[in-house]
Amino acid sequence: MLGISSYKGDMNGSLFNPKFFHFAAGGFYRHCYNNHWSLKLGINYGNISADDARSNDPFQLYRNLSFTSSILEAEGRFEFNFFPFQTANRLTPGTPFIFLGLALFHFNPKAELDNSEYELQPLGTEGQGTSAYPDRNKYHRNNISLPFGGGYKFRLNDRFGITIEAGARRTYTDYLDDVSTTYPKKDVLLAEHGPEAVLLSDRTVDQLNDNNNDRQRGDAAHKDYYMFAGVSLNWTLSKKYNDTCRPFKRKMH
Repeated sequence: MLGISSYKGDMNGSLFNPKFFHFAAGGFYRHCYNNHWSLKLGINYGNISADDARSNDPFQLYRNLSFTSSILEAEGRFEFNFFPFQTANRLTPGTPFIFLGLALFHFNPKAELDNSEYELQPLGTEGQGTSAYPDRNKYHRNNISLPFGGGYKFRLNDRFGITIEAGARRTYTDYLDDVSTTYPKKDVLLAEHGPEAVLLSDRTVDQLNDNNNDRQRGDAAHKDYYMFAGVSLNWTLSKKYNDTCRPFKRKMH
């Protein structure tokens, strides 16, 4: 699979914002149970990013945060074809389809400071892991997501097919971008996590004073999403196909 990846969260309100598209790639194995149902196991890799400075929103322009992260995903999902389809079946030229599944993924948000790149999770930029915020634990960089989406499958010949698809991933973390709740107290963050944590936590124009202590930094009410979309080339391992699906079975002539 070759395509794009993107994210939706506190710094980017849409999965389809072309400002923050990145190249993505993946590989997969698909088992077709019949003309309508299949199971797909895949591995996908891409990048996500966002930058408040490229927004038109006054709050984001003032906040002035940015991040980048790689996404490595292992997914399993069930696909449903609306029309009968298998690559090896000459009577099924193509079909739209939908899918739903479960994925495990790894992410690691980073940001630049003085021409150096820092991993943000160990710094606890919202006070995670400090004595002043015992209820804020550092988030896990390995997480689960729910892939869902759809696309179209085309048959080229008995061996090859092409799939065009787009799929969102609903995650169970609000920290793909390292932004979720409020600014922490700077004196606590400085004492327990160091000056880099302070500078990467608050990048507003008045970051050298304490006006932002405990003020809103992100929106914890909504979890983050990421997306993979692209074109896949399929090669079938067998020229045989099954047509045993009921109630969708139809006689082939």
